[in-house]
Amino acid sequence: MESKEYYNLITCLPEEILGKDYIVATYFYRSTSEIDPFEKAKTFAIGQTLGTWVPVPGLTRDLYKKYGGRLVSIYDIPPVELTKDIPPETFHIIQIAFPDSNFSPQLPILLTTLLGNDVSTSAQLKLLDITFSKKFLMHFKGPKFGVDGVYKLLGIKRRPIVLNMIKPCLGYTPEEGAEIFKAVAMGGVDIIKDDELLSDTEYNPIEKRVKLYKKVAMDVQNETGHLTRYCVNITDRPDRMIEHAHRAVEAGADFLMVNFLTTGISSLQILAEDDSINIPILAHYATAGSLTESPFTGISTPLLLGKLSRIAGADMCMFSSPYSTYPFLRRKYIQIADTQKKPLYNILPTLPTVGGGVHPNSAAQIVKDLGKEVVLATGGAIIGHPLGPTEGARSMMQAVEALAQDLDLYEVANNSGYEALKISLEKWK
Repeated sequence: MESKEYYNLITCLPEEILGKDYIVATYFYRSTSEIDPFEKAKTFAIGQTLGTWVPVPGLTRDLYKKYGGRLVSIYDIPPVELTKDIPPETFHIIQIAFPDSNFSPQLPILLTTLLGNDVSTSAQLKLLDITFSKKFLMHFKGPKFGVDGVYKLLGIKRRPIVLNMIKPCLGYTPEEGAEIFKAVAMGGVDIIKDDELLSDTEYNPIEKRVKLYKKVAMDVQNETGHLTRYCVNITDRPDRMIEHAHRAVEAGADFLMVNFLTTGISSLQILAEDDSINIPILAHYATAGSLTESPFTGISTPLLLGKLSRIAGADMCMFSSPYSTYPFLRRKYIQIADTQKKPLYNILPTLPTVGGGVHPNSAAQIVKDLGKEVVLATGGAIIGHPLGPTEGARSMMQAVEALAQDLDLYEVANNSGYEALKISLEKWK
């Protein structure tokens, strides 16, 4: 079969694969006027399924029909029809369909296929989105708890959840961490977690701090009536991570956290599908920027932190607030939250968890943007509060209670007993 005949099998109209067992990948492609983007896209579709840079023996028409990538569409930005209008640098949206049967189904080979492999398919493409078939997604269990399960576990009404991370990030013993935990828990926060930089260390082993923090949480509950839950970071190589998870559950942890991009997305899936792990999982987005920030390569944040983390089983997944020093686009964080929550076949929704510069003022804007079913991940505004961590925690809890009732925070802060909230509002504007 000649090369030209290969190419003729690779293109199709969207209607040909609509509703069939294909996933459709949507890309952004930057090119030049010297390169034909149509030919480049077809080369990519072939190279990422059956082909090489030259035809090889054994590639039959039947093989291409069953397992070959299909170029569905290519759109110019802006639309160009005449040769005289082609600029030196060109931009395109490309859609390629890949047969479900190429992926088992599993995520590592899926991402290997969609993100490219070597020079035989060299093209700077950014993966914007994946449209999954129902058949493919039915093989994934997704979050075990989801939004409803997390609220049921916490036993609270549908208001914003306050999550605090212990600061400093690391370098303290379990006993020192327990003191910080107690100070914050006395202020009534819902969840306290480890920082993403601290997992299992010689000076602060996971099992020991889980037991200590849980004892402190119970002591605070006996004193105040409020139970703060603990989320432990178990990030490690996959085999040790699973061991950490089982020991943490046995020791009494309430939530598990994993830096799922450094451990691998499938490591998150392994945790979520382990029947012996019956507590929610928080997926932390550490290192996401290295994968998402380039306009021309990598993967989009709504796909990575929204759809893929959800499919892999994140009950909660963190992402950046646009109201911090990190210059994150507001529409992107809204898209991530939408992708985590909107209907997706059999997959439960993931609870949006927003971090980065979160304090009462920014919390009000986040709740306005994303709704009341959201986790507000705040560190410095609690630990660094002028009146101390307990009052810092209390100020955030006062804020979310007010936001749950659609009240103005500044009006609430003028009432007696809300000094901590008033100070926070004035200090972090």
